Amino acid sequence: MTNPSDASIDATMKTVETHAGKAKRASSRDAISSLQDKVTRLENNTNEFRERLDVVENRLDALESRGDGRKDDSHELEDRIETVELENRSLKDGLTELEKAMNVLKAELNIYKTAVANEVVTSPTRVLADVPKPKEFKGSRDAQETDTFLWSMNQYFRNTNIVDESTKVNIAYSYFTNNALLWWRRRCSEEPDRDVPVDTWEELQDEIHEVFYPKNAQRELHSKLRQLKHDNNIHDYVKKFTELKLQITNLGEDEGFSIFMDGLNRWASMELERRGVKDLSHALDEVEAIAKFEKRDSPKPKPKSKGWGDKNAKAGGEKFNHNRPFNNNNRQGRSTKPGER
Repeated sequence: MTNPSDASIDATMKTVETHAGKAKRASSRDAISSLQDKVTRLENNTNEFRERLDVVENRLDALESRGDGRKDDSHELEDRIETVELENRSLKDGLTELEKAMNVLKAELNIYKTAVANEVVTSPTRVLADVPKPKEFKGSRDAQETDTFLWSMNQYFRNTNIVDESTKVNIAYSYFTNNALLWWRRRCSEEPDRDVPVDTWEELQDEIHEVFYPKNAQRELHSKLRQLKHDNNIHDYVKKFTELKLQITNLGEDEGFSIFMDGLNRWASMELERRGVKDLSHALDEVEAIAKFEKRDSPKPKPKSKGWGDKNAKAGGEKFNHNRPFNNNNRQGRSTKPGER
């Protein structure tokens, strides 16, 4: 039989949980509403920046056309054109920063909405903290940097449940900086009638890969791997080999094993063969076990060889003088008189 007090406690707990759930949802809705307001304000500011930019560009065009038609007061016109160009660049930089901030806010808003829809929200701050953000993409024409950026962006979209293609594009280019940002600006200027020059994230990935991924990157990595030798200690060799191997997309298991064994010192290669190692993963494990032999058996530097005279002096004898006559009967070089022995 159920204790009335227990039933009362259960009912009270359910009531508390219900109120807590409502409070959480209300708090989440407030956070989403606040974030939506920020996005709206940022969009308005961005539109104002674009309008100001249009005005400045029109002024610049008008000044340049005046300069083409008149030779008088050319210095004054040049000064005014330079001033307007500086204002134009400043507005473009400000617009870029606003667009970046707006894209980040939109991504955060989408995270909150998804979390609330799935009823997993405990705190908006905690939701964001659980989703690692990609690092900025500098566009250094480096295979590893390019691959890492594209992979981290895809992980970010998956974890935040972002599926809209235009949103993906807008968020991705907000992480551009340095060469990547310069390329994107030029790319946008090629199609001024469009907000962005690509429609989907897949298209943007293809263009990023085409521009910033070195064409011969894989071949160079293969070459570096084949040239790698076990010159110093075996741990350094394994570390460098693993770093290069992870960057090569089409390295077969047999090829990798063959390259690894060829790069080892003879004693290490023979020891692995003696242990019956037949594949790369086994070889990488076994080198840890044979590393201790490398330290113990490494040859010690030999002392510089010394002449016979030095050795003789150390033994207590007199240093040999090559300028004195040598006599088998007397090493001091003294003359032997008749009858003496």
